[in-house]
Amino acid sequence: MQYDVAAYASTVKVNGFYTQVGMPVGFNLTLSNIGLANTRVNFNASLIGGIPETQEVVTYCADHKIFPQIEVIKAAEVNDAWAKVLDKKARYRFVIDAATI
Repeated sequence: MQYDVAAYASTVKVNGFYTQVGMPVGFNLTLSNIGLANTRVNFNASLIGGIPETQEVVTYCADHKIFPQIEVIKAAEVNDAWAKVLDKKARYRFVIDAATI
């Protein structure tokens, strides 16, 4: 899926860094060079973050009370949840309550 990288990069502070983690469909991104130049945002990419980087993000989120938006579902609801994903009607990440397995 293509998305407007410049729109996201514009939220980064001047001289900040925008890192694309993971690869988009087709392995291509459309960038606005003038958009990056105007804000002096440094763009880079990584296939995945390593364990130290992942821990840094988890710690940062915990310290700043940034939590994912999730919807807890019962195991029996997994097919309904998957149908919502396919229909692009999923609002949050689905998490299966392990106690219902």
